[in-house]
Amino acid sequence: MRRLLTIGLLACIGCNAELGPKPGTTPDASGGGNDDAPIVPDGSPSLDAPTCSNGRVVYLNFEGQALTDAAASDATQNLASWMTIATGTAPAFRAASATRAADITAITDGIRTQLSEFPINVVTTRPATGPYVMIVFGGDRLQVGSMYSLAVNQLDCNDAVKSDVAWIADALDPQNGTPLFSNQYLINTAIGAIGFGLGLTATSDPGDCMCAWGNQCQPGAGACTLSTSIARDPQSTLLCTGAPATQDEKAAFTQAFCQ
Repeated sequence: MRRLLTIGLLACIGCNAELGPKPGTTPDASGGGNDDAPIVPDGSPSLDAPTCSNGRVVYLNFEGQALTDAAASDATQNLASWMTIATGTAPAFRAASATRAADITAITDGIRTQLSEFPINVVTTRPATGPYVMIVFGGDRLQVGSMYSLAVNQLDCNDAVKSDVAWIADALDPQNGTPLFSNQYLINTAIGAIGFGLGLTATSDPGDCMCAWGNQCQPGAGACTLSTSIARDPQSTLLCTGAPATQDEKAAFTQAFCQ
């Protein structure tokens, strides 16, 4: 059963991860279809991906995106199953920020570097065809209908949906417009969002990429890591029924983008 998780800023800045199921959701099924936005081949591939890559990529969308609520997420059609409103639009990431270009470069390069050991191509232009995981950056939770303030994705215990849709906020201080979190924090959040969509659940290790995805774990400041054997937090709000007590995060990423 797929369930919703978000890392959130709710009543205070820096609160622990928050999550909760979206009422009425059903198991996602991967779908196809055309997209309204122009689709062109990506010209900025990530670090060289291993030859076993199966064609599934990670698409970082910083330029704004309209989304529609649906029972099943599908990045190729801009459908997101975690939305609480019928339609919403994330504006371009930090559109008014003087450091926007540098932030996008740092986040993109950071994600590529941290995933470089896996058969994953990370792109910033929408792929011509699916499947691809789309992470939409920009705006606040009200604009996209997220129940939580920093980030959201859907837990997919069996990785049934290949074209996930995740969202990450601008996360700017409303008083002065400065970032509330470092670019490294957003990089780690994006990797955790991908993992959550692959069926990885929360861990209690501050250095692990799944820290805070459904529990009270406080992420560290450095680049997060993925483990070959780490305990799932049994106190996490959301768990995969029947899943083993430990998870091989590296194998999950490799299999999802290779087999």
